[in-house]
Order: sequence, then C-alpha cells, then structure tokens
Amino acid sequence: MKIDLIKLFFKYYLKNKTKNENTIDIDKIENILVISNTAIGDTLFVTPALRMIKEKYPDKRVIALLNPVNYKLFESNPYIDKIFTYNGKWRSFYITMKKLRKFNIDISFIMNCNEPQATPLTYSIQSKYIIRIPNLTNEFNFLHYNPPIARNYDEHTINTRIKQLEYIGITKKSYQMELFPNKNWFNKVDNYLKKDITYIGLQLGASTVSRMWFNTHWQQLAELLLEYDKSIELILTGAPNETNLTTQLEKSLKNDRVHNFAGKFDICSAAGLIGRLRLLVTPDTGPLHIAAAMETDTVAISVAGLASSSNPISNTSKHIFIQKPKTCDPCIDKRCKYQECMLQITPEEVFENIKHILGSANE
Repeated sequence: MKIDLIKLFFKYYLKNKTKNENTIDIDKIENILVISNTAIGDTLFVTPALRMIKEKYPDKRVIALLNPVNYKLFESNPYIDKIFTYNGKWRSFYITMKKLRKFNIDISFIMNCNEPQATPLTYSIQSKYIIRIPNLTNEFNFLHYNPPIARNYDEHTINTRIKQLEYIGITKKSYQMELFPNKNWFNKVDNYLKKDITYIGLQLGASTVSRMWFNTHWQQLAELLLEYDKSIELILTGAPNETNLTTQLEKSLKNDRVHNFAGKFDICSAAGLIGRLRLLVTPDTGPLHIAAAMETDTVAISVAGLASSSNPISNTSKHIFIQKPKTCDPCIDKRCKYQECMLQITPEEVFENIKHILGSANE
C-alpha cells in the first residue's frame, strides 16, 4: 500500500489549526485567488464567477491558478489580472506556494482543485479566508470559512461556483461561460474552411470510456447527416490522443466531405475551430463547454453525466442534452470499460435533434 507521507504531514501539521471566523471586510481585501486547475470544462464553469468578481470589485486583483495544460485558453480573459499554473500534485506544491505567497492573498476561492493539496496550499500561502463548495467530505474543511456543504447533483455546477461569491456580497446569478478569442485562434482554422458550408462537428472522445459513444453509432449518424444535406460537411474534432478514434471513423466513411482535424491544432485554435462550427455533437466533456463559450449550438449525449449539472445554460446558443438512465447498479462510471448504457442513445435520435436545431434557425 502506497503511503502519502506529505499528506500525513499536513494532516498532523494542520489538525490543531483553526479557520478565520472574522467577518470578511471587502474593503480590506486586495488580492483574490481563484483556483480551477483541473479539466477545461471545470474552468469554463468558473468564468461567470470571474466576470462577477471583477465587475463588482474592479479595484481588486484577481489571480487565477490554472491547469498548465489548458491555461492558454484563459490568458485573454479580461477579468483575470494574473495567471499561475499548477498541476495539482505534491511535486510542484512548494514552488507554487512560494510564488503565490509573494502576492499576499487575502481570500482564496477553491472552485475546482484536487485534494489533499488544495486546502493545504491555500493555508500555506497565508490566505486569510479559504472558501470551498462543496466541502462536506473534505478532510480539511475545518479550515474553510464556509460551513460543511454537501454536493447537490440536481444543481448546475456553475451554481456551486457562484455560491462561493455570496461570502463577499455577490448574489447575482449568471451562467454564461465565456472565452475571449483573438484573431490568432482562427488564422490556421480559416485556411481549411470554405464559405457556404454547414460544418457540423463530431467529438468522439471523452474524459472516460463511460462517457463515449460507440464508433459504429458515430458512423451511422455521419451517414445520415451526409445524406440529409449536400451542403453539410463533417469536422472530426479531438485532442491528439483521440486521433485513433477519428482516423478509424474517417476510414470507415471514405467521404471527402469528412475532415479529420483531431490533434491538428493547438488548444486555442481547436477552440477557434469549434467556434466556426454550425453545431457540435459531443459527449459530456470539455468541447461541449468550449462550444457554449464560443456560442456554438450543441447536441450532447450522456448517461454518466447529468444535464442538471452540466448542460450549458446560454442566451446565445442552443443546447440539447440527450440523457438516458444508468443501466448498471452501481454505476462504476470512471472505471467502466464497456459503456453498454450508451447504446440506449440511437443515431436516429441524435439526428432528429440535430435537424431540430438546424431547422429552428430557419423558422
């Protein structure tokens, strides 16, 4: 059995520490740390909170601690003053702590970050107030300014982010995820795309097998779309580690109206590509939320993920979430190796929802 010695140290070191229970005086707050250093979607869920903090308190410095893999998507966000990156592991804990301590952090919002590192990190940088929701089962919640709060799966994830802001007097509700692309995001993409074409994206990969559809279903859906409208061309999106999926589908379709762009662009240009699509069909994974932030319509397919907590809420684009019930009891989700439950979602059902979105634009 592997023993986490650093975790044991912090459990011993922090066990007699207490949280700051003083009322937060926002006039004395100068530096605010927002931590979201996990997946792309997790950080996009934080973007409404970033806007609300800066709009309410434009004089406060907002520092973001982000994932080194995806932070470039957020460098252009006007509501962030300074970005640091952290991979969430003990190996880079000390150097991250050392950098952050220079900024005299007054309050830390742990929006999304893995424990056992997150709370010890914010305590070690001498943050006066540490806020994290949910935190009911968190072993370090005795250091959190807020009381223990359970996760509510019927509540949208963005709600759990903006709920933290109530402790600094922000009660506004906003659910629009945001990215702020510059022209460089589109330069390479636009070299490949033509005018007067309806580009529909197919995102085959997902963070876990449990959230992925089967390639046979993707093939059937693609064939339905290609037959339905000759002006439709399909873009296969994905990260470099998903090219095996897209290459397999590309070969099975053998159609020059299918373009395999998986792994072709850097992360910002990949977001730019999604922004150029008429619609993206995707599992409940990061590109779903990128599409919403880029104001691209989506049709999402899911069993393990929940529409109530994950489907984009937007005034600028349409988002249909096709969800089916779990078929295994218990559902092992991330440990699943054969996602039979996803067979409940048929290509015909997805196709009909795509037609609904395409048709609504002409009504």
